[in-house]
Amino acid sequence: MRKALIFGASGQMARTLAPMLAGQGWQVDAVTRAGRPLPPELEPFVGHVPHGESRAATIRVGGGYDAVFDPMALGARDAADLLAAQADVGQFCVISTASIYADAEGRSLESSGATGFPRFPRMIVESQATVAAGEGYSSGKVAMEQAFASANATILRAGAIYGIGARHPREWWLVKRLLDGRREIPLIDAGGNIFQTSSASGIASLAMHCLQHGHTGIYNAADPQALTVAQIAAAVAKAMDREVTLIAVDDLPDHLSHVGFSPWSCEYPLRLSTAKARALGWDGGPPYESQLPAYIAWLCQHAATWQDDFPAFAAYGHDPFDYIAEDVALRQAVRLS
Repeated sequence: MRKALIFGASGQMARTLAPMLAGQGWQVDAVTRAGRPLPPELEPFVGHVPHGESRAATIRVGGGYDAVFDPMALGARDAADLLAAQADVGQFCVISTASIYADAEGRSLESSGATGFPRFPRMIVESQATVAAGEGYSSGKVAMEQAFASANATILRAGAIYGIGARHPREWWLVKRLLDGRREIPLIDAGGNIFQTSSASGIASLAMHCLQHGHTGIYNAADPQALTVAQIAAAVAKAMDREVTLIAVDDLPDHLSHVGFSPWSCEYPLRLSTAKARALGWDGGPPYESQLPAYIAWLCQHAATWQDDFPAFAAYGHDPFDYIAEDVALRQAVRLS
């Protein structure tokens, strides 16, 4: 029986990957982040093991593994920690991000505040240039990738990740508005922005396929369709059985400039080609709409505690639910739907 170790077992990708591996006859051990409890739904599928003094120590205590999945690894230090146990691991699978990509002018998501938003090709392939390795989030992921370059490893570059267990569930930007009775949602650029989504289930299914068949290398992992913000909003409203009108808000004064800026809003499209992963035999993962009912139900369970459970929203630099400002902007806006 093959053995797998999953770090970050309380997170969104592990919740799907662990049952997949177990269903294929793997013995699965799981480590939760910061000592968090194991999600109850995983208990039938995994053995909960404590995090050792390091990732490498955790791997060795488990007696080594055929596969180690780590969605949290960031930077050269985390990579070195994992690779210290390389002799005890058959294959690594780590998660990177589409935000590492840079355009022909060297612009990236990470530098967009200073250099302007990057203009990528219509579809971004894995050979697209990236930012330099460094200490930031995107540059740290590049450093991690470089450390794994000579290892037996699979690196999955994801878009806007979503799924049960998320710490930054972008869909909450929409779901909370609908729960709060908002029937008009403002969107910049008429909601035409594209920042391609990646379901946790789809990423997990690609990880599963690679681990099951021994595929290594770098692969984009994204949903089958690159939806616009307006299409995402319509899909969420439909899943919640709510009527909603999408409102175009542009050229607002500075004090209203945050209105309509969604978690997927970007000046130019970011679409990921998954042709390389599909060539392995991966089915491309589930469509966005199919993931929403269970995901939204989970989000609604956190409605009373969202500020603690979804801390990323506190880092936006503005109130993402500033309804007073929205109402001012909506009075002078154009209805889209």
